[in-house]
Amino acid sequence: MGCSARCCREGVLVDVAHRDRVLAEASLIVEHMEPGQEHDPSRWFEPHDEPDLDFPSGRAVNTTIVNGTCVFLDSRRRCVLHSAESTSPGLKPFFCRAYPVAIDHGVVTLDSGWCPDDTQCCEPFDGGELTAVDVYEPEIVHMLGVSGLHELRRVLRVGGRGLDGQLDAV
Repeated sequence: MGCSARCCREGVLVDVAHRDRVLAEASLIVEHMEPGQEHDPSRWFEPHDEPDLDFPSGRAVNTTIVNGTCVFLDSRRRCVLHSAESTSPGLKPFFCRAYPVAIDHGVVTLDSGWCPDDTQCCEPFDGGELTAVDVYEPEIVHMLGVSGLHELRRVLRVGGRGLDGQLDAV
C-alpha cells in the first residue's frame, strides 16, 4: 500500500506568514516542479485568507487546486515543497509535516479520516499492535517537541486514552 496524498489533494490551509515564505522562494520551488505544474506563484494560493486561531498568525489561506489536486503535488503525488526542503529546510508547511496529528480549535487530535480504503496509510484501525502515539511520534515531536511528547506519554499512562480520547491502535 502507498500513500495516495488524499489528505492534501484538495489543497491545504497554510499560515499566511508561511504563504509569504513560499512566495519569496518561488524560484526554488519552480525548480522542483514538473513542466505540467502551475509555475505562476500568483496562482498557488486562493486570493483571500480567513481567520483561524489554530495558526500562529491567526490567519490561514488555502493552496489552489490545479488539475484536480493541490498545486504543489506532482504527478507522483509528491509535494514539491517537501522536495525543495533539501535546499530550504522548513519549507513544507507546519500542518502538512504534522499530519495526521492536527490542532482543531486548540486541541491536539488525529485527523486521519482522509485516507481512502485502498491505502489506509494514516488511518488507525482496531486491533493494531501500536498506539497512535508510537506510530505518529515524529509528527508529535514536530508539533509538541520532545518534552511535549514525554508529557503526552505521561498523561496517557495516567488516563489510558489515545489522541482522540479512545484507545487508539494502528
